[in-house]
Amino acid sequence: MRPEHKILLDFINNRFNGSDLAGLTPENWTTLISEASRHRVAPLMYNKIKLSESESMIPADVVRKFREKYLANVYRNTVLFHQLTELVSLLNHKGIPVVLLKGAHLAEFVYKEIALRPMSDLDILVREEHLSEVVQIAFSVGYQFFYDKQKTKGKPNESYCYDILKHYKHFQPLIHSETKCLLEIHCFIAEVGSPFQIPASELWRNAQPAVFNNNEIFLLSPEDLIIHLCLHAAYDHLFDFGLGALYDISMIIKHYGNDINWKEIQRRSNRWGASRCLILALYFTKKWLGAVIPDKIFENFCIDKIVCMAEERIFNSSETVSMHPHYIQWRNRKGMGNKVRYVFDVLFPSRAFMANRYIKPKHSKLIFSSYFFRFYQVFKGICEIAKTILHDGQYVSRINQGDNDFRLREWLIKP
Repeated sequence: MRPEHKILLDFINNRFNGSDLAGLTPENWTTLISEASRHRVAPLMYNKIKLSESESMIPADVVRKFREKYLANVYRNTVLFHQLTELVSLLNHKGIPVVLLKGAHLAEFVYKEIALRPMSDLDILVREEHLSEVVQIAFSVGYQFFYDKQKTKGKPNESYCYDILKHYKHFQPLIHSETKCLLEIHCFIAEVGSPFQIPASELWRNAQPAVFNNNEIFLLSPEDLIIHLCLHAAYDHLFDFGLGALYDISMIIKHYGNDINWKEIQRRSNRWGASRCLILALYFTKKWLGAVIPDKIFENFCIDKIVCMAEERIFNSSETVSMHPHYIQWRNRKGMGNKVRYVFDVLFPSRAFMANRYIKPKHSKLIFSSYFFRFYQVFKGICEIAKTILHDGQYVSRINQGDNDFRLREWLIKP
């Protein structure tokens, strides 16, 4: 383990030892800042530095940079929560129930200090029958399609597709035209047709009522929240968020304590097909952050090469980026027939997909013109892959990284 990772772990585990800082070079301090950002714990680090009264042992420039990241997070989260309050207030007025997901739930109700938990966007869960109305409400407060250049207000919105497509768990990403805040409106927390069968109706049945800035909202139950974050950390991001994702889980366990029904977590994760994601994320959380998790959870858990590969991703500081995911998916298809079928599916997705992805009216003939643009995108992607194969000195390591990612995801979805 790099010394920078040991320091991060010592601070966030409240076991800071001044001797660990002795002998650190300017390069070590620079790496510490960049790794704290990569692990999404930079604001938390500034808070821990202040609480441990270790500021005098750390170079002033390093403390200043952590403070800047802390203040930048305060500003961004303040804007995000202002946007969220406005949206939730309108949903309350319309009688539309909403569940706060991930960052908003954690920052407000678990961390209880929005400055400490970085948020890249706002995630909410609504019932599928309310999706179209919720999208229209979002448009009314300044959101528009993320991929669209044309102002949403100038469009006949009723002619557009407001469905969540297969293999997606949320609606088309929206962005606020002024604040540039991203909004993801979920109806599910696992894609339709994915290996994880998580009924939205069950999430709603287990959801707990709460109050957010004088508005009525719902929160996922502790059991569903733990499963969701383990799935998000392990499968969705392959532990790319590192210690930050594990710290979220440890904070939930600490916050809810004895109210957590671990038997129910095991039962649901097994039934939903998420047991490996759950066990692997909880194993790392217990190992590195000392979370209090019953040993029974790990009864049938075996540490093997895949587990070590996943752990390496948490602490790997390499800047090697794997090849394009479509290329990795294609090269790992067995048999030429499956490879050809994969290419065909990429080139010719459904009409509904094209309407949603390229922001076209769902019954418009303009959708067909989007296929030509898609062909161009695919051709451009193939040229970039070919260029990488011929000229990139990191080609082999990038391929290996992509293949390892593929194997890890395949392992995570095994029964």
